Amino acid sequence: MEKKETKTETEKPNKQDNKNTKSQKKENLNLVNSDKKITELENEISNLKDLYLRKQAEFENFRKRLEKEKDNFVKFANETIMKDVVNFLDNLERAINSSKKSKDFDNLLTGISMIENEILSIFDKKYNLKKFGENGENFDPSRHEAISIEEKEDLKNPEIVEVYQKGYCYNDRILRTAKVKVAQSKN
Repeated sequence: MEKKETKTETEKPNKQDNKNTKSQKKENLNLVNSDKKITELENEISNLKDLYLRKQAEFENFRKRLEKEKDNFVKFANETIMKDVVNFLDNLERAINSSKKSKDFDNLLTGISMIENEILSIFDKKYNLKKFGENGENFDPSRHEAISIEEKEDLKNPEIVEVYQKGYCYNDRILRTAKVKVAQSKN
């Protein structure tokens, strides 16, 4: 009988060993799978970090490019108008030089009037800049600044009797009010 007990005792550890071996294999397999998963996740993190840094650099470059374009736009926004101003200055210089040679005030006055008309015409057509403030116009406090007032008989509405400084509007926005003398009814 002793022999039987020995066999059973020997068999029991073998079964236990098999269970332990299977369990260890499972753990080892799980560890290998976990290590693979960790490596995959580390690679994915690395790739995402690289992608993030690239996108951040792209955005920074885009921001700098946009800032440079904005600066250039502001710097050269008035280029077209400056070209027109240069042409007006050339015409003014020709008028002055012509009047120096001829010593004729009437020709100088005519030349300067022509330049003024050219300036107003081009500014009106190209830039929608309009001059206002004429004698006889009805007084409008949103467009005119009354510098002085005089009383007159039989006026229905206050009107401009003298213009000290013309007003200008740009795209229907008042740039400068006209400075005027206004006549109003005594009543």
